[in-house]
Amino acid sequence: MRYIIGSDKYHVAGNWNGIWKAQAPHKARHLLWRLCRGCLPTRYRLLERRVECNLNCPVCDEEIEDEIHIFFRCAVARDSWCAAGLSSVLHNDAYQQANAMDRIFVVCSNENSDIVGRVAMLLWCIWQNRNDKLLNDNVQTPRQIGRYVFYAWNDWYSVHKLQSNSESGTTEADLVRWEKPALGWVKCNVDVAFVPGSGRTSVGLCFRNNRGQVMAGMTQWQQTVMSSVEGES
Repeated sequence: MRYIIGSDKYHVAGNWNGIWKAQAPHKARHLLWRLCRGCLPTRYRLLERRVECNLNCPVCDEEIEDEIHIFFRCAVARDSWCAAGLSSVLHNDAYQQANAMDRIFVVCSNENSDIVGRVAMLLWCIWQNRNDKLLNDNVQTPRQIGRYVFYAWNDWYSVHKLQSNSESGTTEADLVRWEKPALGWVKCNVDVAFVPGSGRTSVGLCFRNNRGQVMAGMTQWQQTVMSSVEGES
């Protein structure tokens, strides 16, 4: 169980809206979020957490693996950017910041949501390729990675647009909006999710005052499967 109280001290300034508005699958946007929060377990990041490990990049075995290297400087990654048709983004002089977080935020600010989505999908594939090499000693060529990014993103985009068009008839009255509590009260919102077959149910709670400020939060998982209605009741 994890509690978050006084969440302001955990805030990292940046264009977070640009990440969540990216036209990409949630898994790809989530990877951007983890990258910008410093949550990806690169070997350099593990060393910072006092985990002893080989620091070399598991893909090229030439340089220390940090976020900048694995996504932007590794030879396989750089060739993958080109194969995915995104070399103009990789080599843009405006996107040469010293750390990956700043690069992502600037890309999100300067590029449209479609390009940001394609970049997110590419980075997700680069990270998956890295993990496959590390865990299974299997690695794809940059051409394979780039081709997968191109077709996977286009397939997702086509379906997403089709769904958006079919839902375009939704009226303003149909939208559910958060309503603030009365002065002096704190409102608790609950969300529950489960994956069939996993045997687990995850629960999230968020407490906010009448100004919409987060007062506390909690996430928890239980070794049981329940419906979302049961979990939120």
